[in-house]
Amino acid sequence: MKALKIIGIIVLILILTVVVLTFVAPTDFKLERSVEINAQKELVHKHLLYFENSQKWSPWAELDPNQKTWMEGEDGAVGTTFFWEGNEDVGKGKQEIISFTDDKIETTVTFIEPFESVAQGYFLLDEAEGTTTVTWGFDSKMPRPFNIFALFMDISESVGKDYEKGLAKLKEIVENEKPAKKEYAIETINFEEKTFLTHREKVSFNDMQAFFGQHFSGMYGMLTQNKEVQISGQPCAIYYDWDEENQTADVAAAIPYNSGNKNFKFDNYTTVKLGGEAFKIAYYGNYDNLKEPHMAMDEYLNNNNLSMSHVVLEEYITDPTTEADTTKWLTNIYYFAEK
Repeated sequence: MKALKIIGIIVLILILTVVVLTFVAPTDFKLERSVEINAQKELVHKHLLYFENSQKWSPWAELDPNQKTWMEGEDGAVGTTFFWEGNEDVGKGKQEIISFTDDKIETTVTFIEPFESVAQGYFLLDEAEGTTTVTWGFDSKMPRPFNIFALFMDISESVGKDYEKGLAKLKEIVENEKPAKKEYAIETINFEEKTFLTHREKVSFNDMQAFFGQHFSGMYGMLTQNKEVQISGQPCAIYYDWDEENQTADVAAAIPYNSGNKNFKFDNYTTVKLGGEAFKIAYYGNYDNLKEPHMAMDEYLNNNNLSMSHVVLEEYITDPTTEADTTKWLTNIYYFAEK
């Protein structure tokens, strides 16, 4: 009886210890790992968003070549879910796409085996000068009493190594992939003369967004206050020079307007007229990739020995505040022929 009593005391101590440890051990976990990839954000993004592509660099795909995987929904769409079921190293679970933008992809990962838990996964993408930094992370809560395992294993160490391995393979795959050259339809048009209210400066590439934001707002305010003036089109940029070496552009923020035969003076702003023969590209996509259609236009002009006036107009047809899908953003690009 004495021995049973001792055993009972030991068992009670163990139970109390487990109970205490469940409240001592953390239940919240966060992990992040990053890598720099020498590629544009658009190219990296598709390897993260689409499950078909992510399986090629996933650090867990090779742990069980015979694991069962399947998908419900359209790959790359919000709500699409990827399922896996494999050996003890892989376990069983699912991953659902919750939301995505050009800069962030969010998923919910539900682990079913070897134990149940839910993690909010994410990828952050930040591009600078052709290099994209990818940050892979997750936030998770581990229910009690399973959170005790955190006291005996370093999740940051174990899962962190998997993340680092996966990101290294992602980097290798993306940097070895040659991006497909997009073909652009270039047409010659007669650009009907328009009058633009403009503000022109030499602006650094880093300050371009602030420059347009400030002056588009100012010009819209001024034009809408004048009842004898009508805004006749979308906001535009007129480029007179593009200096890659010094990272500056001679550029004007421009708003087309119509005032009939009346002439008006606008403080701090200048009126410019543009018209005549022009070469046009209709570009759909994020503004970060506008360099691509410009390069296509330069190649077209050089191959056909065409002269131009060095005045380039970008017409921003789509309002980004009302259309979240960047693939639907339309920018008309006009290169005006030399007169």
